[in-house]
Amino acid sequence: MWAARSKLLFAVGLGIPLLVFLQMSMYLLYKMFGWDMPFNLLWLCNHWMSRMGWTWVGHVLVGLAIITFAGTGWLLVHRLMKTRAAMKRLWRIEDKGWSRSLQTKYEHVGQTGFIVVAEKAPLAFTIGLWRPRIVLSTGLLNMLDNDEEEAVVYHELHHLWHRDPLKTTLLTVFASMMPYLPVLKHVAKHYGIVREILADNEAIRRTGNVAGIGSALLKLIRACPESWRVRDMSVQSSFADVSVNVRISRLLDPEQEVALTLPRFAVLVSATAILMLSVLFVWSIG
Repeated sequence: MWAARSKLLFAVGLGIPLLVFLQMSMYLLYKMFGWDMPFNLLWLCNHWMSRMGWTWVGHVLVGLAIITFAGTGWLLVHRLMKTRAAMKRLWRIEDKGWSRSLQTKYEHVGQTGFIVVAEKAPLAFTIGLWRPRIVLSTGLLNMLDNDEEEAVVYHELHHLWHRDPLKTTLLTVFASMMPYLPVLKHVAKHYGIVREILADNEAIRRTGNVAGIGSALLKLIRACPESWRVRDMSVQSSFADVSVNVRISRLLDPEQEVALTLPRFAVLVSATAILMLSVLFVWSIG
């Protein structure tokens, strides 16, 4: 069920922006090279508005397309640069011996990549777009017992195996650049919650019990590492940074059904925006 929800949310959060990008690309090609694409909705809108004498609308559409493309590219590059800067900082304070020890301990599960940093604050997150790594702190490892450590590691391995930092970054960037479709913001938020629940499920399945992941999560919440803000400078999925209340509630009662519903207003506004554009496009035919 949760895997199906994850796939659906990602498909919606990625599919809508890609459709918009496709239309904008076709429109820009028409404006720049004169390519006649009668099925392009933005082209039809511009054509109809020009007939009505509203030529300024064409400039607005061009500006919207350019801002959307440039803004999306800039945000992605910005996230990538911050991630690289964060990785360099992490490499400088890495405890290489402990990293190798964890790598050896968990090499039986397949693809892994650990960076253990010499930091008193308890940290656990997966960072990186193309080559994600699991970052754990010495403060965290000293705080957890063996069962809790395994639960945290398997939780983060789930994020690493499924490239969650990359996927969540794409959804949040698209949502930021298309505020006129507010449903994307809520889709990105719900997707993050679902991914955390699936990572918890991975830890429970691998360890065979819920105690390890539950106690580890409670310990990290109590520790509250306010001084370390890697999440502000990079692309990462943090163990104790998303949907904590939902996760604790579900860990206490695994049979509990967690309802994730999109706000009606956001869905209505997004659907209205798409519908209005579509109507304008259709009117411009002929």
